[in-house]
Amino acid sequence: MPAVPPTSVPPRVPRPWPPPVAVSPRIEQLREAGPGAVADFWARIGRDGAPLVESDGDAILLTFLWRQRRPTRDVLVLVNKLADRHDLGASRMRRMPGTDLWHLTYRVRPDWQGSYQFAPDEDLAAPDSAGTAQDPAHWRRVAARVVADPLNPVTLPQERPPHKSVATAPAAAARPRWWLPDPAVPAGRVDVVEVPGAPAGGPRRVWRYRPPGDRRDAGRYPLLVLLDGDIWGTVTPVAPMLDNLIAAGRIPPVVALMPDSAGRTTRFTEYACHPGFAAFLRGDLIEHAAAGLRVTGDPARTVVAGQSLGGLAAAFAAFCAPERFGNVLSQSGAFWWPSNLPGDAERFTRTVSGAARRPVRWHLEAGLDEWVALDPNRRLRDALTGRGYDLTYAEFAGGHDRVCWRARFGDALAGLLTPVTAPG
Repeated sequence: MPAVPPTSVPPRVPRPWPPPVAVSPRIEQLREAGPGAVADFWARIGRDGAPLVESDGDAILLTFLWRQRRPTRDVLVLVNKLADRHDLGASRMRRMPGTDLWHLTYRVRPDWQGSYQFAPDEDLAAPDSAGTAQDPAHWRRVAARVVADPLNPVTLPQERPPHKSVATAPAAAARPRWWLPDPAVPAGRVDVVEVPGAPAGGPRRVWRYRPPGDRRDAGRYPLLVLLDGDIWGTVTPVAPMLDNLIAAGRIPPVVALMPDSAGRTTRFTEYACHPGFAAFLRGDLIEHAAAGLRVTGDPARTVVAGQSLGGLAAAFAAFCAPERFGNVLSQSGAFWWPSNLPGDAERFTRTVSGAARRPVRWHLEAGLDEWVALDPNRRLRDALTGRGYDLTYAEFAGGHDRVCWRARFGDALAGLLTPVTAPG
């Protein structure tokens, strides 16, 4: 089996700034009140759910909670991009003496959101750990034992269990949740077809979304090509989001094609600025999967979108084929690529800087906790701005996280599918 290209693996660098660990006033009150008050506290958490949310000036304190009385080693809470495998000791929860309460508090922005899991039986004092998981085998052992939060019913589905739990600060919780199915909203149709021509060979599964109320006289539909169809077609379905956006008038009725990533090795190869994959998206994918669906041929009404390496692949596809892809939606794009090649990092940004401007609109965004991806996204933003591209750029409170991507995707897509009005 071919190996994953090492140049497509994110650089494994430690978190460059300390995690925002804080002290919860409510936990301190419990500590002073003594073990007898903990039962009432757990009763409240049973009603309200976890994590515990407290205000702290212009920020929010999120306290993650674990309940376990029996002797254990270390309990870790692994919050997306607040935890760092290079310093797992910083994710160690504190046990309130004489109780079954374990806790760890972070101070975050009011619009922060993220996914997390617990590792409830780790031994960071073991000779082979030293409070880190830089050894890939050690990290695999930690990852193999993680669990969701039993005190939090809100989860982010994964391809296979255990699922992840979701923490949301109040301002983020107030955003429209476009991804949630609404039985009152007309639903589009999703099916799966097989398409030839992908660089890895063999037929490639493609999830297709057709808007509700498909009318033969409706003209040609805008087209969305969304990478990682095995995620957006099934695990975190984008179809309810498109249904809701269409019903709310935020986007016009749209057709979406979502090709399968075909596994980690294929994904890490094809998404890394692969000319053959860009040609597949431009050619065979649309030719075969969109046959008979009356999609537009206008690049200004066509969006290619992706997350992480998918954001890089989407950007590269539009750069190679602006006559077909006139809009790029990149979330947490892997513009650090390639890694492990001294002097060759951020190749796509350097290519953009030295090339003629294409007729492409861009939406780029990255999380403030993404210490690997954030600065490369900023440098690509600057390069695109310097070349005169039409660009929207955003930084969100969160990490490299599907929780953030699904929450923000709908508004980003709506912005790109809004026609541009010429000045005057």
